[in-house]
Amino acid sequence: MAEGRFYWLKLKRDFFKRHDIQIIESMPNGKDYVLFYLKMLVESIDHEGALRFSETIPYNAEMLATITQTNIDIVRTAMKVFDKFGMVEMLDDKTIYMTEVQKMIGSAVDNDAANRKRRQREREKMQALLTCDTSVTKCHESKNKSKSKSIEKEVSRRFTPPTATEVREYAIEKGYRLDAEQFVDFYASKDWMIGKNKMKDWRAAVRNWQRREKPQKNALSPEMSHDYDMDELRRRAKE
Repeated sequence: MAEGRFYWLKLKRDFFKRHDIQIIESMPNGKDYVLFYLKMLVESIDHEGALRFSETIPYNAEMLATITQTNIDIVRTAMKVFDKFGMVEMLDDKTIYMTEVQKMIGSAVDNDAANRKRRQREREKMQALLTCDTSVTKCHESKNKSKSKSIEKEVSRRFTPPTATEVREYAIEKGYRLDAEQFVDFYASKDWMIGKNKMKDWRAAVRNWQRREKPQKNALSPEMSHDYDMDELRRRAKE
C-alpha cells in the first residue's frame, strides 16, 4: 500500500443478522467471539487475509490473545467455532487465512498526505532554483540532467500488469489450476497493490495466490502434470 493510501474494513448493514453471526452470538461468550473475529479481520487487511507473525513463525493462541487483547480461553474456543463455520482456514504452513476478508476491504487516497507530498515537491523545486548557478545555461543543464535521471528511475521501476492470458500460461507452466481472470480482476480492483506496496512481480503474486488455495483444489497432481502436453496447453490458452 503506497504512502497516502489507507484501507478499511467494510461491513454490510446486515452483518450481525447473518445466520452464522447470530448463532455464534447466542453461544456462551458469543459476543466476545464476534469481537475477536472482527479484530482478526482488521489485523489481516494489510496481508490480504493472511495472519502470520513472520515468514518463519506462525501465530499461536497465546500470541493471538496478546495482539487482540482477548482472553486465551476465548481465543481457543472461538478459533474452533470459526473453523467449523468456514470463517477461517488453517493453511499447511499454519498461516491463518480469513476467508471473507477479500470481499470486505475498501481503500482510498489520503488527500492530506497527498497534499503534504505535493507541497514538499514544490519546496524542493524552489530550493533547486534558488541554489542554481547564476549561469542560465548551467542551470538548465542541471535541471535537464535531474529530469532525465528521474525519468530513467521511473521507467526502471515501472510495473506492467499481466494479461489473463499471461497469467494462465504461467499457471499452466507451474502446474497450477488457477482462474486467471479472477486473479487479474482482483488485483486490478486494488490498483495492483499488495498490502502497502505496489506489486513488483506478478509471478510471485500468482505463487502466493496458489499457496492460499487448498492443494487438493488447485495443485495438479504429479500424475496429471505428466499427462499434459505443455506446448499444446499454451497454444490453447492463446486461442
